[in-house]
Amino acid sequence: MKRVILLAAVLLLSGCGIPATGVIQSGDPATGVTPVGPVLYFVIDGHLVPTSSPMATPTDTGVAVKLLLSGPDMRERRLGMTTALSGVAAPAVTVNGAEVTLQLPAGTRPLPSIALRQLICTAAAARLADPDTTASGVTVVVIGPNGRVTKRSSHECVLLRPTPAPTATTIPGRRG
Repeated sequence: MKRVILLAAVLLLSGCGIPATGVIQSGDPATGVTPVGPVLYFVIDGHLVPTSSPMATPTDTGVAVKLLLSGPDMRERRLGMTTALSGVAAPAVTVNGAEVTLQLPAGTRPLPSIALRQLICTAAAARLADPDTTASGVTVVVIGPNGRVTKRSSHECVLLRPTPAPTATTIPGRRG
């Protein structure tokens, strides 16, 4: 009798009405939280901290640098973010493949190392949003008004990868 009840239970539970399916393809695997706008680098306690700004497209290097120079927004300030770039005018931005050149305008004071790193990492992150430059990295050249050249690689920055805005995905075999 116990065997009959056990067999009946197994049969009832195995026929729950959900048909067996194979693997359903629905896009790329999840890779974690990534920013949707340009990544800007601000300062907390003397350390660079990346943050994502939803205010512009991820691949526009010039816009990313201008957003950086406008300083942290209210949300970022509440989180303790500051900038070492107060009062610095926007540089001329030139992009040539995987190299970004930032020409600081005349009258720009000498920048401390942390300020240079803010500029370099923000420009590198913006340029890396272009799929053609991701594999090889980016070199950022900062030219001061006195002709001093600082050249750094994106490999020296902690990078967040911007992602495009999500799009609708369809699942094969599904209606709706």
